[in-house]
Amino acid sequence: MYDRILVPVDGSDIAYAAADHAFDLATAVDAEVHVIFVVDESIEKMLLSTHSMRTVLESLRERGEEVLDTVEERADTAGVSVTTELGHAVQVHEAIVDYCDEHDVDLVVMGTSGREGFDHLVGSTTERVLMASSIPVLAVSPEGVLDGPAGESDGE
Repeated sequence: MYDRILVPVDGSDIAYAAADHAFDLATAVDAEVHVIFVVDESIEKMLLSTHSMRTVLESLRERGEEVLDTVEERADTAGVSVTTELGHAVQVHEAIVDYCDEHDVDLVVMGTSGREGFDHLVGSTTERVLMASSIPVLAVSPEGVLDGPAGESDGE
């Protein structure tokens, strides 16, 4: 069914919940799990000085490493091994789709933003991945998953 599952993460609760869902699915279908954090380099267009750009990008890289470490710990607890990658791109969704192509990923599992309205129903990055990807994308909603680990919500 699925051999390689990619989970893009950003450090949000919903991204961690999506990772937990991916771990459960990977266990059920005996799939590999890949996890990517993409540093959004489009930030440099908003910054005025090269120094501030370097500082912000370095901070984002450090945050990415922390997030990937947290996901590795959660995977270990779930009994799943993961391959992690810290990516860099001006267009985050393109980096995700490119990773899928380069690593023969056959399912993306990612969180939605939880914002209201059609444009924000799935979050801008998730929406762009859905539009650009030729493989299935499982979008994990924040409703019910933010109360506890995957599968342990109180159903409210």
